[in-house]
Amino acid sequence: MPARARTLPSERSLDYVPARVEREHSLPGGEGLDRLAAAVFGGAGPAGPARLAPLIERFDEEVGKLAVDDEDFELLSVGRMDWALCDVSSLGVPVASRAGRARDSWAWRAVHGELPGHPQLAGLPELRAAACSVTGLFEVFPGEPTWVRDRLSGVVLRVRESVGPWPRGGSGAEGPAALWELRLVPCLDPRCEAELESESENPLRFTGEFALARPPLDYPLELLEVLEDHHARRFRDPPWPTMQDLRRARLRHVRAGRRTPISRMLMWR
Repeated sequence: MPARARTLPSERSLDYVPARVEREHSLPGGEGLDRLAAAVFGGAGPAGPARLAPLIERFDEEVGKLAVDDEDFELLSVGRMDWALCDVSSLGVPVASRAGRARDSWAWRAVHGELPGHPQLAGLPELRAAACSVTGLFEVFPGEPTWVRDRLSGVVLRVRESVGPWPRGGSGAEGPAALWELRLVPCLDPRCEAELESESENPLRFTGEFALARPPLDYPLELLEVLEDHHARRFRDPPWPTMQDLRRARLRHVRAGRRTPISRMLMWR
């Protein structure tokens, strides 16, 4: 497991390391998220769109409105949906702590029987695992297995999928090989029953690995320097940067043709 250390960009690290996984908007690890999103935000009636609309409006205010000609538009749209489902409360305020399991997010409410008209979602292990998904900006350390480290929380996770191959010179002996925004779902132990009666009586069992729910969004490694320089601000109130700050910076950076450094876009409010 990699130890936390200051990682400065080299000349090659200023380049992107593109995602080396199948370019689908949803991977097998994201099927539970897709099913939850369809139940919460879809349907023939007005309830689903009414739940989604205020959250999309909030996302647009914090990150920016997506346009169909944006690079990675489809993947950005799916990420926005995942954010509305898992990372913000059903009341439209950010979830304070992942330790609280986002108990008022729409995903959490759905898997605990609090979504009207969808009692069948409660207790299903694969959906509860999806509701526990984590997202962040991860340094990628490829190998067997691959490890990733979130630059904001510091959490280190083992990834089930093998990522790569890497471009020649894209992975050095020191520092991460890439900087990716990821949505990860904990892998269930196959011994889990098809349905759980209650969380207290039958807690979920995980393997310790995480599966990619979506293909990665790549960020330039040069961003590591400004994150390291401002690391102390992560412990202030409010913490900075948040994932929404980083998403906004990447959107601006890509729209500018990547000519303006992403670090400048991050500092520009």
